Amino acid sequence: MRYFTRKWTKVFIRVSTFFNQLGNQLGFQTTTDHDPSTLPLINESYELQSNGIIKHTTNNSIYHQLDFQTRNDENNNDTNSNSIILHFSPTSSNDLLINTDNKLSFIKDNLILIIFVSSIYFLWFIFIAGISIVHVLIYLALFFLCSLSDRTRRFALAILIYLTYLLFYDALHLVPNYTISNIHIKDIYLMEKKFFGIYYNGHTITLNEYFQQNHIPLLDVFTGICYLNWIPIPVAYSLYLYRYKTKRDYMDFAFTFLLTNILGFVVYYIIPTAPPWYIETYGFEFDINARGNPAGFIHFDQVTGLKIFSSMYSKNANVFAAIPSLHAAYPLITVLYGSLSKKLWLHIAFVMFTLSVWFSAVYSRHHYVLDVLAGGMCAITAYMLYRILSRIPAINRLLVIYSKSI
Repeated sequence: MRYFTRKWTKVFIRVSTFFNQLGNQLGFQTTTDHDPSTLPLINESYELQSNGIIKHTTNNSIYHQLDFQTRNDENNNDTNSNSIILHFSPTSSNDLLINTDNKLSFIKDNLILIIFVSSIYFLWFIFIAGISIVHVLIYLALFFLCSLSDRTRRFALAILIYLTYLLFYDALHLVPNYTISNIHIKDIYLMEKKFFGIYYNGHTITLNEYFQQNHIPLLDVFTGICYLNWIPIPVAYSLYLYRYKTKRDYMDFAFTFLLTNILGFVVYYIIPTAPPWYIETYGFEFDINARGNPAGFIHFDQVTGLKIFSSMYSKNANVFAAIPSLHAAYPLITVLYGSLSKKLWLHIAFVMFTLSVWFSAVYSRHHYVLDVLAGGMCAITAYMLYRILSRIPAINRLLVIYSKSI
């Protein structure tokens, strides 16, 4: 009959562990006592016994009593009986206000800093960059996360890396790249045709020109879905690293992402380049009034009945930013850091996703193959540069401090 003893002992251990962990998570004081007489005097109670009833006291104290018996003789007579009581202390009204007090305390202790940062934030967007509802929503979300709890404050501090990227990107329109350097249109087109052109109907054409004449509805939808996930999947993976791996893994990914963008923005100003679809519409002449165009993705909108790309590219003020293709760079970062997941299938999926986005960029006529390769080189360069910089003692100390704060 020892089987029954071992069986119910295992059950008790699991149940007892569960309630203890539950008490710790909820902040209750958990006590375990073999003697029910040690419990406070109560007027009314509920017990978890063989009948499955749970009792609570009139003063809101909760306790769970678990009774188990062992049988050792051949007639299954009870030879031993034990009772375990888990007592949860009542939660006072003051305890329920702890979170509220923490919020007010954070705002009160950091009031000057909050006012200063908020003033800089809104002055920048109102008088320089131009403010929109998105900027207001970002501010409110950050303020909410910072005031909610310590955990959400840490998360808000972690995502500041991505918000920095958004601020940089949003500021690009302040100084258009075509005002800094000459626009490259025909020379890039001829170079693309020379290195990656194909022979079709008696002429050498680019892959973009081939796909313009030969597109398939299934590929229209597939490439559109891949292109829409160029940022969501890399960012989601970095948040996975933040939640399930180490904070340093998340930082390495996010800072490489930020550095990739900085390098890409610099190249935008050095080599302003027109995308393939620009030549279809405007030829080889520079048109300062050229607006964004969904190009091949217009077929995605037509097939699905959605106007996602039409709406998205109509808001793109600067079209001369084809080199490097950051659409090609972001997915490659997931490949470079894919091994951190310790999941081979996920790493392979990232490789397939990257190749799909690269194909989508060319198929949609938004980028030449040259643009895609430049984007890949941009990501690899940022990855190697970050690894070198992070090994500098002073920078590494700052990274360690930051990792502890998130």
